[in-house]
Amino acid sequence: MASVKEKIIKEVEKIPEEKIAEFYNVVHLFRTGIENKKKAVKDRRSEAVKFFGIWKGMSAEESAVLDEIQARRKRTYRERIL
Repeated sequence: MASVKEKIIKEVEKIPEEKIAEFYNVVHLFRTGIENKKKAVKDRRSEAVKFFGIWKGMSAEESAVLDEIQARRKRTYRERIL
């Protein structure tokens, strides 16, 4: 049984010569789109890692503010679904 890549090559060989440039543009844009998505995910992860541990050594006042925000979010979410 032929691999998918072999099947694609056979199909490409059947494309008329005057349409090959258009097909190349489609394939190229598809491939670069995949690469850009992978890079974007990696960049987002790198940005998120910068924030690891930022809450260490937080004062009691800062901690109380975050607790209040979290409690408000829980109440708001609960009200929306009820």
